[in-house]
Amino acid sequence: MTTGLSRRLRLRWPRSRVAGIVALANVFAFSILVAEQATEWSSRWEPAALLWWVGGLTVVIGVVLVVVTIVVSALARSWWARAVIAVVVTAIQASVRTVFLLPSTILDGDSRGGLIIWVTGASGYLMAIATGFLVAALIEREDRERARRRAEEERTRDAVAELEREELRVRRLVADRLHGTVQHRLVVVASGLDQIADRLTAGDEDPARWAPTLRDWALDLDELREEHVRALSHSLFPSGADLGTYEAIRALLDRLPPTVATTVELGPTMKELVRRLHAPLPLRDRLVVVYTTEEAVTNAIKHGSADRVTVWVEARNHGGSWELEVCVDDNGTGPVSDTPPLSGLARHRARAEARGGSLHLERNEDGGGRLRLLLPFVPEESHQGEGGRQASDALRD
Repeated sequence: MTTGLSRRLRLRWPRSRVAGIVALANVFAFSILVAEQATEWSSRWEPAALLWWVGGLTVVIGVVLVVVTIVVSALARSWWARAVIAVVVTAIQASVRTVFLLPSTILDGDSRGGLIIWVTGASGYLMAIATGFLVAALIEREDRERARRRAEEERTRDAVAELEREELRVRRLVADRLHGTVQHRLVVVASGLDQIADRLTAGDEDPARWAPTLRDWALDLDELREEHVRALSHSLFPSGADLGTYEAIRALLDRLPPTVATTVELGPTMKELVRRLHAPLPLRDRLVVVYTTEEAVTNAIKHGSADRVTVWVEARNHGGSWELEVCVDDNGTGPVSDTPPLSGLARHRARAEARGGSLHLERNEDGGGRLRLLLPFVPEESHQGEGGRQASDALRD
């Protein structure tokens, strides 16, 4: 208990010190005021003695009141609790002051004398404590605002660092594929073409016999273009991402094998945003959604043996702050625990959290997997071409 109180006092001491100084300054001002009026209360004491007695007693009780209020308020988190504590402690201290001052005044024989002194003391002390609380509240608000700005700056730094890491990862991926599979297959085809060219130049008696080989290499080049060049292009910039979220996810799912049934559904609010703005999600957020959805779909098919995937996209307005919700449901085996390891999804979660969002992996109602992505965004109007407008028109129909 003592350790916890000491820790809270240390944490709140900077603002409590300033609030205490302001409250004590008001206590001293109140003491001077009542001391000057003390001569009107009594003719029993010498004026100088009465001034010191009333002023000194008011200061001592006020100092004790401020210290006790600061210590006790450190235990309370809400301002309502602190206000109640301050009123109770003030009432007690005002009562103690009344007991000591009443015998030295002309109000001693008056039935209302004690009440007058108590009200005077309580009012002065409450005013002093209230000003201290006001200063503390302003300082605490400034601390929260400063912490909020630091958190935003930290999220911005994390987002930039994540972008740099993602750029490096994509660069390495492209380099590995270009220098690996793509380069090897191109070298094989180029070498074969050189051999055929040499034989044709030397006067091959049956040039037509090379036709099947040339067709095989043409098929090989077409496969290379479809499986590797397009995949590299998607790694750099997903297909359909420049048109909109729906179009990008639809293009992603269309690349899956025909044995996997896929569906993309937009919620009513998202449909309305698409109708008005065509592509309301900013491109940078759109890329986060597409890459995260791609990872979730890949995991569902590869690790969950799913043959049906549904992507649900909805936008929600929380008092002017927009948030995108993306749910990827599958009919696979689903996670085996409540807190499954994210593996490849970990970097996608870090990317979402850097933007103030979140990512969760869980089991859905049917036992399959469900990935839920929440991402804050600011809707923007898209200046897209005719293809984007046709896609939005088709979606509305």
